[in-house]
Amino acid sequence: MAKVIHDYLSFTWSPEQIVRMKSLARTGAIVKTPFQKRFDGQHDWAFWRDVSDAFRREMAEQLDEAMGGAEFVAADMDYNDAYSDIVQHYGVQLLDCLCHGEVAALVQEFNLHMVPANGHGITKRFSYEPRRGGMYGYAYSATLMMDGANAGIVAWGAENGGCMVSITGAGCAGVDFTIMYQILNRLPGIKITRVDLALDDYEGKAFTAATFREMALEGLFSGRGRPPRYTYIESGHIELIDKGQSKEAKKRYGMVPNAGTSFYIGARESGKVFRAYEKGKQMQDEKRPNWQRAEVEIRSKDRVIPLDVLLRPDEFFAGAYPALAGLLEQVEPERIRTFKNLFAVDRQRAIESAATQAGRLINYLARFEGISPGEICHRLTSHLREDDIPARLNRPVSYDILSTSGTMEPAF
Repeated sequence: MAKVIHDYLSFTWSPEQIVRMKSLARTGAIVKTPFQKRFDGQHDWAFWRDVSDAFRREMAEQLDEAMGGAEFVAADMDYNDAYSDIVQHYGVQLLDCLCHGEVAALVQEFNLHMVPANGHGITKRFSYEPRRGGMYGYAYSATLMMDGANAGIVAWGAENGGCMVSITGAGCAGVDFTIMYQILNRLPGIKITRVDLALDDYEGKAFTAATFREMALEGLFSGRGRPPRYTYIESGHIELIDKGQSKEAKKRYGMVPNAGTSFYIGARESGKVFRAYEKGKQMQDEKRPNWQRAEVEIRSKDRVIPLDVLLRPDEFFAGAYPALAGLLEQVEPERIRTFKNLFAVDRQRAIESAATQAGRLINYLARFEGISPGEICHRLTSHLREDDIPARLNRPVSYDILSTSGTMEPAF
């Protein structure tokens, strides 16, 4: 049985200047010092492609200097509004230009370091071709090409916070992930947003979709939280299996699962999904008809995916579910722990409790006595001090926590 492979990878990062802008936005700061914008109006993809690297460096240096001497003032704004204000202040077009430069530099790094030792003179494996419009909320996008074939998507735009790359399974097959780790580790604000880890059993002897279904019934896919969703799909043909021994006998048909069986655990909105399916039948592979695949899709939903997943896929695959821990010999499972915004949960519970206890009274005062919302609030809170708040919410809370659900950083 083969070792665990990477079957999909998506990550985001930002130019250093945008990383600083994000940090400022989390404090609610806005910029007061004037800045002379160098671009006006909208520009198409070709415009940014033809901007020279020397010009980008000049613009980056000028922006660094301007930000270093800028006056920032606190404002009563949430993260999104504060970030948008800072971006508009320095100019979306300029920052888009810097983002595109980051994408171009990354592809150049791929070509510099990911050419096989026996590359037979290959010097440019990677390129990107423009697409119409943006993608995933980014203003610009392009198709990532590897050895002349489609290998994924690159996208960028300052309003969405920087740059994004997603690499398909076919693209991952041509990537050296040790080198990928070294390259990504140098990117500012790097964040893995999705990784798929797959284990193949080409002979179909170690596991099948039905095997994992039985494991689920034994509780090997259940944790301490809400019970996971599951889907079990069996597909094939209804075939005649008994013609009958006489004219009066009815023909008997059977459901033959010759088109493949699949088993799914989890949901994408929870950030982790397990899939087991008959890859040989899916691919109609005549040489490996019994080929089985087990796959874990991990997204950065309530979790930080460590860069080490690029170097040690076996450990993270084994740690995804108890059912997977025994599939690989001499592998210590590594679990990616989830985190919850406990303050947001407590706040929501406090609101629900107040709605239950006082909702009917407030509704009566507003609808039947015509008292304004402001007056109702005053009557209910005028006897309280400023620090009279629910005990469950009486804690130091950073702006990062308060704005977690509203950041502009995508989680694919």
